[in-house]
Amino acid sequence: MDKRKEALVRSLKDPDETVRKLAAESLEKIETRDRMETIEKFINQGEKLEKLRAVYALGRLKGQKVILLLLTAIKDPVEDVRAAAIRVLGKMGDTRVISPLVECLSDNSPIIKRAAVEALGGYRDPRLTDSIMLMLKNEDSGVVERAIEALGKIGDKKAEDALIYFAVKGSGNVKANAIKALGEIEV
Repeated sequence: MDKRKEALVRSLKDPDETVRKLAAESLEKIETRDRMETIEKFINQGEKLEKLRAVYALGRLKGQKVILLLLTAIKDPVEDVRAAAIRVLGKMGDTRVISPLVECLSDNSPIIKRAAVEALGGYRDPRLTDSIMLMLKNEDSGVVERAIEALGKIGDKKAEDALIYFAVKGSGNVKANAIKALGEIEV
């Protein structure tokens, strides 16, 4: 057993519960990294459930190899796998994946568009405003709702007129999200 694992295994017996919990989480990350070859195999050739487990396991890690595997998963033929990979990439917050996430906005699936808009909103980058505003024309109300939420998070004044439109003419969650988003716009 290497030094890191030995130290973490010892920490599992620490009297402080927080230390024990952190040691367990760190050991889990190390073990996941040790299984990277298997995870890669699941992403590339596994069944749906194996792919999903692999994607979520990668979500606890960082690094170039992790990003590359998740970028492979966002092109998977299975919608659930693509959506999971998009969510995980969005939570990572790594700016290197913004462009591939923007590409996901052109996917045919509303579920994928929803996940991509939500992930991109987390970046709070005004350069994404135009791409997200295009989603306001989507037929799927869930895509529109998430686009409005994302625009609120970004807070770009460029979205103001569109948000006013939905605050006045929208209904239900669309209207509520637009009203909330208007309060987030920077002057």
